[in-house]
Amino acid sequence: MRNGFILRFDDLCPTVNWKIWDAIEELLVEFDIKPIISVIPDNRDKSLIYGSPGENFWNRVLSWQKRGWTIGLHGYQHCYLTKNPGMYGRTGRSEFAGLPSEVQEIKLRNAIRIFLSYGLKPEVWVAPAHSFDASTVEILARLGVRIINDGYALFPYEDRHGVVWIPQQMGRFRKLPIGVWTVCLHFNGWNEEDLRRFREDLLRFRQTIISVDDVLQQISEHRRNWVQASAARLLDASLRIGRPLRQGLLQGHWHFRSKSFRSPQGNSENLG
Repeated sequence: MRNGFILRFDDLCPTVNWKIWDAIEELLVEFDIKPIISVIPDNRDKSLIYGSPGENFWNRVLSWQKRGWTIGLHGYQHCYLTKNPGMYGRTGRSEFAGLPSEVQEIKLRNAIRIFLSYGLKPEVWVAPAHSFDASTVEILARLGVRIINDGYALFPYEDRHGVVWIPQQMGRFRKLPIGVWTVCLHFNGWNEEDLRRFREDLLRFRQTIISVDDVLQQISEHRRNWVQASAARLLDASLRIGRPLRQGLLQGHWHFRSKSFRSPQGNSENLG
């Protein structure tokens, strides 16, 4: 599978920082990049109110999908209801993990219904705070959302249930020798200096930035080859080591010579 980076932008809702987002959108068009845009169907998180609601928000989201960008289903209301860290243990909070299956299904059906009412196809699951559980995955697959952007594997893979997992490992660009790495960006707090650095990163890494469609095509062409089989075996391992690994990274106890992750003095990753 081709190595590269996928860009993901989280927390899109009517009250984002539109001044910054408008500039980001111009850069994405200029560099012909097709990112994952994680949209909250019914935002109730007051911490994501950065200004007055933008006009024609859902028409704008539809225009992104028509442009070939991947629209991610970013939870339902972005409100944390449990302290369950979920499958990967990144944070001790969740909108879904630990809730009864029937409650999760109601929330997910409502979220998907909102997308469909605006003519949008929910293509990828992006969990708020990276927290979800096995019930979430089972319900999403049953409702037709069969791509999950999360996990620690080096390459995307398809599991035995036909769910495609695209790993999400970083909050900024780094030079890496191998793998497919989702760079998750939280832009609402950006300023002009952040925009300048983002443009520099695009100039530096443009040739290695790929899209979800690129990943799906490669999985289709090389389904069940040795890379896929090896990556699939990483799922169980990632679930076992995910919580201690993430905790060690956040506390700065572990780092790698390849600088694939932060050093003890580096900035921590974005968490959802």
